[in-house]
This record gives sequence, structure tokens and C-alpha cells, in this order.
Amino acid sequence: MTSILAVLILTSGFSVAIETESGFVEKSFENTKAGAEEFWTFAEPILKKADKRVKVCTVSTAAEPGAIMEWLLEEDFGLAILSSQVFENYAVKNGLSKSSATTAARACLESLPFIRRAR
Repeated sequence: MTSILAVLILTSGFSVAIETESGFVEKSFENTKAGAEEFWTFAEPILKKADKRVKVCTVSTAAEPGAIMEWLLEEDFGLAILSSQVFENYAVKNGLSKSSATTAARACLESLPFIRRAR
């Protein structure tokens, strides 16, 4: 099975939700080059422990996606991108937080059902 790593880009920074066997692990970072590197220091051991393929889904509610998007593109993660409108509609419909990367992950899974099969 493919695990989901959601990146929610906000004006205040970015949050990630990493899917694990016991649910999503979520953490926030500054949207800077240093923040992107800190994110990978946090995420890499979790992803290696899971030993599964990972698909990255991003949602940006900020006007500029910033350093994290640049880093993800440079590292060639093969991103799935969910529009901010689809994300916000999902959050409102389900009564979930618009500032939660876990909400972004769930929105990605519902709106992009092929994501688990994507390579």
C-alpha cells in the first residue's frame, strides 16, 4: 500500500501529515529553506520505518507556495496537487479544521482516489 504525506501550505508556514499504521503524524514548519530541511529531518525516519511507497499531496492556501514547494519539486517527489477550493469545501462539508494537514490528507484521499495507486 502507498502511504500519504500531505503538505498544507499556509501564509504562516506549512504543516505536514504523514500516514502511519496508527494514523497521521502532524507537524508544522516555517516555509523557508531551513524549514524544508527540518521537515525532511522529521519525515525521513518515519517514512523509512513504514517501508512503503509514499505519495505526496500538496494544498496551498497561500498566494505563494514558497520554499517547501520549491524543495519538493527539486527533490522530484511526483506531487499530486489539490486545489485550495476543493480542500476548503471538503473541510467545511466535514466540519474539519482548515489549518490541519490531516484534513488536507483526508481531502486528497477523497478527492483523488487514484492517489494510492499512483507511481
